[in-house]
Amino acid sequence: MEVVFIGSGNVATQLGLALKSKGVIIKQVYSKSYANAEVLAKKLDAEATSDAADIYMDADFYFYALKDSALRSTLKKLELPAGIHVHTGGSISIREFEGFTTRFGVFYPLQTFSVNKSVDFSVIPICIEACNQDVLEKLTDLGGLISQKVIMLNSESRRKLHLAAVFACNFSNYMYDVASQILESSGIPFDIMYPLIAETTEKIKTLKPYEAQTGPAVRMDDATIAKHLDMLNKKRDFKNIYKVLTKSINNRHKNTK
Repeated sequence: MEVVFIGSGNVATQLGLALKSKGVIIKQVYSKSYANAEVLAKKLDAEATSDAADIYMDADFYFYALKDSALRSTLKKLELPAGIHVHTGGSISIREFEGFTTRFGVFYPLQTFSVNKSVDFSVIPICIEACNQDVLEKLTDLGGLISQKVIMLNSESRRKLHLAAVFACNFSNYMYDVASQILESSGIPFDIMYPLIAETTEKIKTLKPYEAQTGPAVRMDDATIAKHLDMLNKKRDFKNIYKVLTKSINNRHKNTK
């Protein structure tokens, strides 16, 4: 089985490494930047190219691991080979491929990726969608090589999943960054937060997030909230975030606490 990656960023890197570890041949990496393509190609024992005219034409799968906004413009400038073409995005429709190829789908790994941070793909849900049953079966088999959980989701459901992931992952990570900045201003190392973060994550495996909510906002502790807001007078962005989140938690819990 041969795969070509269109894109050379975080998703392409980790997905490429996972597939390679299962014996899939990564034939080529294409990127607008040859230097970026070459970096990933070396990791995957693949060819590198930045010339759309040189894309390998006989692969089984073509993975488009690109920014959402770049997919359509990339499709327009490529002569698409006969293989199966899939994008890895959470919020773009499978229909983006219509008019460009007749064999297409989606292969969306629900995880946050960084180039230099390895992940265990066996526990990562792979959300797939396909233009027909044949492509669906092939994507199911491919996903099963690297993950224990391959799920069929249509584009609308996947968009909602991606939105939820932004809240659960991207926004929560920014909250860690805010906490880190507050601690750094007092010379307190961020690693003091590790047990708290770990327990928060562990708790929602047995409790619904709603049930696990703690803190001054859910207690309607106005005195503590006022002190916190006063401490944030010189950090207007942080203060506004605190107000918005506190109000939202208040509204969610006010009729039950």
